[in-house]
Amino acid sequence: MKEDHVSRIICEHYNVRIYTALTADLARTISEQHRTSPAATMALGRAVNATALLCATLKPGSPQSVTLRISGTGPIREIHVQADAKGNIRGYVANPAVEPVLRNGAIDLPAIIGAGFLTVVKDLGLKDPYSSVVPLRTGEIARDCAYYLTESEQVPSAMIIGLALESGGSIAASGGILIQRFPDTADAALLRVEDNIAAMKTPLAESLRRGEDIISVVSRLMDDQPLSLLGTTPLRAACRCSREMIGKILQGIDRQEIEDMLEKDHGVELRCTFCTKNYRYDEAEVRSLLGEQGP
Repeated sequence: MKEDHVSRIICEHYNVRIYTALTADLARTISEQHRTSPAATMALGRAVNATALLCATLKPGSPQSVTLRISGTGPIREIHVQADAKGNIRGYVANPAVEPVLRNGAIDLPAIIGAGFLTVVKDLGLKDPYSSVVPLRTGEIARDCAYYLTESEQVPSAMIIGLALESGGSIAASGGILIQRFPDTADAALLRVEDNIAAMKTPLAESLRRGEDIISVVSRLMDDQPLSLLGTTPLRAACRCSREMIGKILQGIDRQEIEDMLEKDHGVELRCTFCTKNYRYDEAEVRSLLGEQGP
């Protein structure tokens, strides 16, 4: 399966569950929507991977959804990605033109993000969505998400994200792996898997760039023990915005600001932050949305 997707896997030998994500086309589409710089592409692409892995933990095909938001003091300011259990993902960065900060010749993601917080919101169809906020510990998205899962959800986890850019800044390869223990997983098994992750000779991004199957990477991490594939879900870049939804946002804008726009342009144009689609409302539509009677 070459198209973007998430997979759910069990390794019975080590008694762990594994999620994988392939997101090259998805992450490329979202970054191109926002015309991101290479540094912003790296940050947004990694957040897309992390969110795809988190959405893989939801009930497949259900209305459940997850939101990941990173707010920091660095120049990118905010990264925001949303995904649902049907594989629809959208996202943006507050500063898509952020300049790269380099360390040893590579983009220094922690410096671009800075100090701040990771917020995860899960809508599981209950009365209220579950929301958790944790401080950013490293600025490395995979590590901070693993910390969130371990501390807030009480599920010891390891997350690996691989993302490689072409020389021009577009995405060449993108994917991720999330490994989680069960309540009765032996500590020795988890330590063995952690040792295998630390001993990886080839970074995940490079393996994916070379065209290696991500399941082969997982197999090595599990010492080539048998794996059981439980299912897959295709991933796609898809926004939930609509004319009706944006119209409701228009109703919340300051009235004087709306009047100024109407006087200047005889209408109002709003853009979806996630997919950058523009919605134009003529003056009659605006007046109707605001509850005003026509002539």
